[in-house]
Amino acid sequence: MFNCYEFTFDGESSAMYGLMVYDIGGRGQSDVSFGNKASIVETRTNNRIQPIYFGTNYHSKPLEFKLVFGAERELDRYELEDIAYWLTGRKEYKWLSIGQQDMEQLQFRCMVTELTPISHGWLPVAFQATIQCDCPYAYSYPFEKQYTISGETTILFRNESSVREYLKPEISFAPASSTRTLSLVNLNDDNREFKLTGIPSGASVFVNNSNGIIQELSSGYNLYDGFNLNFFRLVHGDNNIKVTGDGVLTISGRFLYNVAGLGGVAGCILVIPNWRLIKTARPKRLRSS
Repeated sequence: MFNCYEFTFDGESSAMYGLMVYDIGGRGQSDVSFGNKASIVETRTNNRIQPIYFGTNYHSKPLEFKLVFGAERELDRYELEDIAYWLTGRKEYKWLSIGQQDMEQLQFRCMVTELTPISHGWLPVAFQATIQCDCPYAYSYPFEKQYTISGETTILFRNESSVREYLKPEISFAPASSTRTLSLVNLNDDNREFKLTGIPSGASVFVNNSNGIIQELSSGYNLYDGFNLNFFRLVHGDNNIKVTGDGVLTISGRFLYNVAGLGGVAGCILVIPNWRLIKTARPKRLRSS
C-alpha cells in the first residue's frame, strides 16, 4: 500500500493551496473499472445462433473517476474561488499527476467536469472533483528516442504500454543530402512497412501517425504523393524495426497505461468525531488570495 498526499494539475501542486488527497466522512477515491471497456459490434439475426461479429471497440468512452481532497482547516469563500479558478473552466485538456510512488511514471490528460465542496458543520473543508480523461488510459511522461541511420539498420524499440492497442508515435526524420527514401518495416507487426519516397533535398520530415498527418516542415513540400499511406505503429512489447535510409530518425510520444482511475490511491483520513476536525497530516499553508 502506498500513501498519496499531493497532486499536480496543469503544472501547479495542490500543496500551493494547502490541499491534500483525503478520505473524509466516508468519501474517498472510488473504485473504477479499467478504462478499456469492451463494446462489441455485432448483428444478431433470426436464422443464426451466433451473431455476425464485426469487431470490438475498447475506447468508445473515456476514463472517468472521482478525486477527493481538502485542507486541514475550514476554507473561506475567497479560497474556494481561488481553488475553483485553478481547477475548472478549462477550454482544453490538462495534465494531472498523482504524488504516489506507484503512479509517479504516469499522467492523466483530463478536465475537471464538476467540483463539489464538502462541508462539515456548514463550513467547507474539502472537495470532490469529477475527472474526465481524453481517452480510457493514462499516459507516460514523454519519451524521445533518436537513431542515426546509415543504409539498412535494424533497431529495437520496446513499447512499454500496458494495453493491447497499437501505439502510434510521432516520427521526425532529417535525411542526409543524398537520401530520397525512408522505409520502416516492423518485423513484429507482420512486416508492415511505412515507406516514403521522393523526399526533397534539405527536407525536414514530421509524421503524426495518430492523426494521420505527414509534413515537410522546411518548404511545405507535398509528401503524400510518395507515401504508401501505411502510418507507423508499434505493437505491445518488443518491436524489431528494419530502417532503410540515411539520416537522423527520432521516435517520440507517450506510452499508454491501463490503470483503472484512482481506486488504489490511499489518502489522508479525516476523522470528525464530536464536531471537531482531527488532523492526520500537516500540509502547507494556503497561499494568500
